[in-house]
Amino acid sequence: MWKQHTFETISFFSVISFLVVSFLVFDYVHEKDDKVQSERNHAQQETIQAAQQIETILSKLSNAAHNIADDISSGKLRKENILKQLEITLKNTHNMFGIGVAFAPYVDHPQKRKLSPYYVNEDDKLESKQDLIQVFTVPITYFDPTRKIKISIGIVFVDYLLTNVRSLMTSLELGRTGYGFILSEKGVFIAHPIEEYVKNNQTVFNLADSHHDDVLRRLAEKAIDGASGAVDYIDQETGQSAWIFYQFVPSTNWSIGVVFFKDILDTTYLRKKLIWICIATVIFLGLLSALISRVDRGDRRGFWEYIFSFSMIVMGGIGFLWYLAQTAPFLEIADSTTIVDKVGLERFLTSQTKQMSSKKPIYYVPTGVFVESMKFSGVNNITLSGYVWQKYSDDIPSTISRGFALPQAGYTDINESYHLKENNIELIGWHFQVVMRHEFYYAKYPFDKRHIGIHIAHRDFDKNVILVPDLEAYGVMNPAAKPGVKRELVLSGWAIFKSFFNYRINHENTNFGIVEYMGVGNVNFPHLHINILLKREFIGQFISSVLPLIIISTILFGLQMWLGKTSTFMRSLIGLFFGILLAHIRLRGTIKTPEIIYLEFFYLIIYCSFLITTVSFFLFRYKVNIGYYRDGLIPKLLFWPIILVSSFIITIVVFYDI
Repeated sequence: MWKQHTFETISFFSVISFLVVSFLVFDYVHEKDDKVQSERNHAQQETIQAAQQIETILSKLSNAAHNIADDISSGKLRKENILKQLEITLKNTHNMFGIGVAFAPYVDHPQKRKLSPYYVNEDDKLESKQDLIQVFTVPITYFDPTRKIKISIGIVFVDYLLTNVRSLMTSLELGRTGYGFILSEKGVFIAHPIEEYVKNNQTVFNLADSHHDDVLRRLAEKAIDGASGAVDYIDQETGQSAWIFYQFVPSTNWSIGVVFFKDILDTTYLRKKLIWICIATVIFLGLLSALISRVDRGDRRGFWEYIFSFSMIVMGGIGFLWYLAQTAPFLEIADSTTIVDKVGLERFLTSQTKQMSSKKPIYYVPTGVFVESMKFSGVNNITLSGYVWQKYSDDIPSTISRGFALPQAGYTDINESYHLKENNIELIGWHFQVVMRHEFYYAKYPFDKRHIGIHIAHRDFDKNVILVPDLEAYGVMNPAAKPGVKRELVLSGWAIFKSFFNYRINHENTNFGIVEYMGVGNVNFPHLHINILLKREFIGQFISSVLPLIIISTILFGLQMWLGKTSTFMRSLIGLFFGILLAHIRLRGTIKTPEIIYLEFFYLIIYCSFLITTVSFFLFRYKVNIGYYRDGLIPKLLFWPIILVSSFIITIVVFYDI
């Protein structure tokens, strides 16, 4: 009777746990789909608005060219008035760099070339011919009454600066880490964060071929055919999953594309839901395996089948939690603003400077950083080397020093590497090597992460100088592209995850004796930082730290199985105990921290297993019922469940707030 009752009880709770798992999965999928759809709609709307903005600007240029061509063709605009009309059109049309009329040679007289007037906007600066693009050419026609056909006698052309195109793209709100690009009707990049694509007339087809990317090729073919839409994509520059939205611009036959990364969908709230799904799934599968193994019958074979399957299920749950811990995003930094584009930079600086109260003028100095090497020395020290450069415009007086400081550095070695003056911009670059002290947290070792924040300040911190990231010196500013960090940089035992610039608001409690110092009592003064995020490489730590624990646990289980069959049981147990004790001491010697780290909980669990094994030995030896029952079956059956369930619970507690 009790067997039937046990079977019914397990069946009941199996059904309940299955319903709980189904509800949690449905809730997770529904909420994630809502978030995905919301973000997708937002990104698509941004793309459409960007295309409309470009269409609005360029259609004005097109209309101006068509009006002049029509007036010349109809005779309304006489030849002697063309120059004046071009000048008026140029002045009245915003964003136009130049406009001209080119006539076919000898179109009116076999001995006389036609004048080809051309006006340019002197306020705009053309740095090179590569910065100039001819967006429109409109034919000028003449109706020949004799042959009764229209003859093309010339064209009206409009020139536009690529710098204006790039400025237009950087002014768009394309998400936290997205970026935009523009393709010509032939697939040539007109605008892209990586300037080499534009300067080298790179086509999207060449890019697709070099990466063997069929998705990008199909997107390009649709885009230049005048289609609009979206595709799922793995970005080649960052390796991230993304959407690419593309929208046709009819006035120029261009296509605008927006790459919108999906990493913003990865939130702590959704990960907590996954943890609950994992817990419920382990319980459900554990109950289901009990039904399949028919533990209600009480036979030894059924018990061992259940213990094996249940242990595999719990290990799978621990592995899933480890995966969540390894892939979890870094925590947001309080009182900080991440900068990934000019829009965010200008918006932040505008809001901050409005709140700052200072009678002294504020100067902005573009500053760039490139880290070439990193090395951990000691427990909390890190050595870095690389380059820092700054750009000083003529608007910044000579009373402002040229230079920077690294307030967090204990040791610094800074040497000037180059000093140039181009286009009224003074460019200075320095090579630096510094030793910085950071407080690292090991509580989640070997799944710990490190956030290296480098504070960069101006040398004259009493002159109200705000450093701004030199965004133009980098390509894609998405943190996953690791701007400001050498791609070949290798840090033993660590993987470089992301890098980015941000501003932090420091709350100093002194004015350093400077009455007009903006960082005091004025909590809105922005301090520039470059941040490098590191993740510990798990495979190496698993082999060196976790695998030995698994082996020792297996040997301990072997001793448990040989209970009563060997005379050297206690000697073997003591030798094994000292082995794991030495491993624990070595771990604490390597990681010097006052707190208990995650991996140490496994040592504590195994210590308890040693204690249980020792107790079971004496219970068996003195033939106490619970220890002697069926050759010590109960301690043997409970060995792995105790270790694995304890590890599972501890893993949940430690990583629940990832």
